Amino acid sequence: MAPVPDIKTPLPGPNARRLMERDHAVVSPSYTRSYPLVIERASGATVEDVDGNLFLDCAAGIAVTCTGHSHPDVVHAI
Repeated sequence: MAPVPDIKTPLPGPNARRLMERDHAVVSPSYTRSYPLVIERASGATVEDVDGNLFLDCAAGIAVTCTGHSHPDVVHAI
């Protein structure tokens, strides 16, 4: 696994910008976001955006704080 963070593009990256523009065009402005991040996948405490940038997830919700994202036992159970 690459060291985290591993930022490969200026933020937000080109794919994230394109998706954020689409989001802005079709989603109600009452649904706000406080950060320009479009997550593609996550594992453990690492999240990867749609441009391949890796971040340490310091804002995970209560549902993932004990096991991390995509824990193999949880994925298998589901």
